[in-house]
Amino acid sequence: MKTKDEIQAEIINTIIKKKLKGIVLSSVRSGKTRILLETVRKHSKDTSCKLLVLYPNIDIKNSWTTECDLIDYHPDITYSTFASIEKVKDLKFDYIIIDEAHLLGEDNQLPAAAYLSKKHKNCIFASGTYSDSTLEAIKMHTGLEMIVNYSTDDAIADGIVSDFNVYIHKYKLDGVIPVQYGKTKKWMSTEVKECNRLTARVTNSYGKEKMFHALSRMRFINSTNSLTNKVNDWIYSNKDSRFLLFASDEKMGLKYKIPMFNSKSKDDEVLQDFQSQKINQLCLIKKGSAGITYPNLQNILITAINSNGENLEQMLGRALLTDTENANIHIFVSEQEFQLKWLNSSLLNVNKSKIKYV
Repeated sequence: MKTKDEIQAEIINTIIKKKLKGIVLSSVRSGKTRILLETVRKHSKDTSCKLLVLYPNIDIKNSWTTECDLIDYHPDITYSTFASIEKVKDLKFDYIIIDEAHLLGEDNQLPAAAYLSKKHKNCIFASGTYSDSTLEAIKMHTGLEMIVNYSTDDAIADGIVSDFNVYIHKYKLDGVIPVQYGKTKKWMSTEVKECNRLTARVTNSYGKEKMFHALSRMRFINSTNSLTNKVNDWIYSNKDSRFLLFASDEKMGLKYKIPMFNSKSKDDEVLQDFQSQKINQLCLIKKGSAGITYPNLQNILITAINSNGENLEQMLGRALLTDTENANIHIFVSEQEFQLKWLNSSLLNVNKSKIKYV
């Protein structure tokens, strides 16, 4: 069996043979950032080369600066968020790497990234997770082909990342206990009736209005007492377990009564405490799902499922280090038909043998 170093070396050589131009899929936890940096180092043979790294969020940028220090390689790097592509698209670079390219917004960010690609000789669109639709969109806009296709299943088969199982925890919305809803105008209703009301609004509306009602329903389904109770039952039964919990927002995160890290956190002390295993339970809000390593982590709790399988794979990838046995991914989902459709869509690229309903 090949080692992780050997697999990384093969991917690096493949990218160089393909003249550093194309789409790269390198599994979560395969060392993608190191692969990309070592590719530039081997190809350029010069630390003065100009490298543009485009990234979606600060976690990804931090993973690059950390990796540069770890391998002691410091080329002339310009960092830019996807949201700021317009500011750099007319500048010249020796190399361009678009990391987590699956998160490029198709309306404006992807066309700008494609413009950069067409202007530069060496340009890589990299990710650990691509859906078929995302790949099709990138290929259509850029004209590029996939030059590396090393999936999470490949990495599991090679033994460089841990295998995993996905456990689906279904729950029913409460149809008995009245709950107060509304901000200015307030009313009492059960969770079942409120969900039916919001679903009817989605069904009977169009365009932007439909999108607004769909967002309202998503916020509702990710904040019910039924969900909170189901998740807290799991936490109580596994109170000595080490786990990450992904929640929809701060208000929901507080209901689980465990340390929390999100964009409002004053510093990353609680994140570092979890990484160093000073604490063993951490709630994440819209941060920490990519570009961050969590040692000795076997359990992931996902409490706000949506239809995006790429985001799901990034989250479950946090538990795929080989320092534990098979990872356990726990997804909490209501029995509402629309949410089960989201679940099925998000699990589309997951081997069905790994999915278990509990």
